[in-house]
Amino acid sequence: AKESIPILAKFDARQLANLAYAYALIEYAPKLDDGSALFDHIAERSIPQLGKFNCQDLSNTVWAFGKAQVSSPLLFEKVANHIVALDQLSDFIPQNFSNTVWAFEKAGVSHPLLFKKVADHVVGLDSLRPFNGQDISIITLAFAKAKVSHPALFEKVANHIVALDSLRTINGQDVANITLAYAKAEITHPALFNKVANHIVELDNLGAFDPQAFSNTVWAFEKAGVSHPTLFEKIAGHIVSLDDLRSFDPQALSNIVLAYAKAGETHPGLFEKVANHIVELDHLNDFNSQSLTNTVWAFAKAGHSQPALFDKVATHILSLNSLHTFNSKNCSQVLWGYSTAKIINVSF
Repeated sequence: AKESIPILAKFDARQLANLAYAYALIEYAPKLDDGSALFDHIAERSIPQLGKFNCQDLSNTVWAFGKAQVSSPLLFEKVANHIVALDQLSDFIPQNFSNTVWAFEKAGVSHPLLFKKVADHVVGLDSLRPFNGQDISIITLAFAKAKVSHPALFEKVANHIVALDSLRTINGQDVANITLAYAKAEITHPALFNKVANHIVELDNLGAFDPQAFSNTVWAFEKAGVSHPTLFEKIAGHIVSLDDLRSFDPQALSNIVLAYAKAGETHPGLFEKVANHIVELDHLNDFNSQSLTNTVWAFAKAGHSQPALFDKVATHILSLNSLHTFNSKNCSQVLWGYSTAKIINVSF
């Protein structure tokens, strides 16, 4: 990084993009002796040369800044304006699109015209066969998280997925993220959700799904209001069959039981498994106020009192110096949970 600064003026577009990309891959954004940052120098040198950046260079550059969590609003604005000004996007490959919109959403940079340009291009394609599951999941989730509405894009993607003979070429995380994207975007497409659900149910095992994928999937189905008891039964059965739940973080656990409770899928074995896991933990310091609230509310809503679990949570909350992280809604939901479960703790 230090040696590159004196000769950075000699770097062409590809070299600047590759330099940023390499540091992003190792998630390192070096600071220099004078207090400046390497990525700031890269941005400064890149902006005047954007006309010489090809599609790969453009997408790699913004992806690198997003991955390295380096803020550069001016660079992002210039890149977006450059892409929007192009006559067409036929030289972009699917990964270029996914990397670009992911980077803008990750960086929190709003540029509706860029998202529209990308979406309009994708919608206008004859086929989405060149897009793999990761491309599709990243693009749709980026639009959903950025709160950019483009119904035609989601319709095009959903119809493409529904028409596929099988979803076995799409991994578990991408399948989960696709449904998550539609739920977040509040776009209802029953055929898509049923396709995904039937695919998961038909799998021999769910070993390809990680805890976040389970959490995202059940949350998405509940949020979208799509009922599929067999899917919930399949996922619950898999979780119950696991030796332990140490790979599940507090947010995933709380979101899973919350989704089951809201969907009316009160799977006793699942709730007992989660309760026993939490009770056996040394402490609940990793649970934030929302995770604690969701857990208590979910167990009460599902009709699973689990006194040991409620006692564990109450003891933890009582040990806190203050409840400044609990908002009024958290407090009311926790108290509702305890009263509904008929578990009274006077000190609590």
